[in-house]
Amino acid sequence: MPNRIRVFAGALLCCLIAACGQTGIRRAALVPDTNLPRPSRILVLDFAVSESEVKEYQGIMRQQPNIKDASERERLLAREVKDALAAEVVDGLRPLGFVVERVGRETKATGSDLVIDGQFLTVNEGNPLHRLVVGFGNGASTVDSQVQVYQGQEARKLLDFTTQSYSGNLPGAATTMGVGAVAAGGVTAGIVAANAAVAGVKTYKSEVARMAAGSGDLVARYLSEFFAKQGWIPPEQVRKARMVH
Repeated sequence: MPNRIRVFAGALLCCLIAACGQTGIRRAALVPDTNLPRPSRILVLDFAVSESEVKEYQGIMRQQPNIKDASERERLLAREVKDALAAEVVDGLRPLGFVVERVGRETKATGSDLVIDGQFLTVNEGNPLHRLVVGFGNGASTVDSQVQVYQGQEARKLLDFTTQSYSGNLPGAATTMGVGAVAAGGVTAGIVAANAAVAGVKTYKSEVARMAAGSGDLVARYLSEFFAKQGWIPPEQVRKARMVH
């Protein structure tokens, strides 16, 4: 029974941590024009990311990787966050009634095509041990991206904004249970497993990929607000995006 209680407490703690994670839009700039031509297609490009900017967690809670080459692991992690964000943008915009395609960066816009482009500014796995045991933002994972939206062959910029995803800053197990409880097994494999279980319906191999997916959903939400202002979709299709400062 005590083990079950610890696992349940761990799951509850992880749910609270996930709820406290901050994902939102900041530093948004948009074109003041309205009644722009409705796009015939929406083209979603893979966001640019430099593997040198990917910070892979190397601490004691990391399982031994199958791939020994650190640079190859970071390249794969960069691909994972690209895929997660792009997939969520596409899935979020298609229900709005648009033709949405994920395309290579060499693809050229035609006519009234809308192009969604961007760059990852930060991809950092943080330190899950610090996050679980210490809390208050210690070891937090972060994924930040800059998003630009262009229209037509002339690539007129319509939107420029930043997404911010942060794993949260609740107190950790050392604060809520006490150091003795942690040493006695308060932070268990059940807690770590529960953290993955609360990620949502879709599953991802890493927390930063889950956070990138959250950023992709946020991009789709913010674009739905812009689309409604342009008269491209009815107001009831808008999904509000959270703004952070």
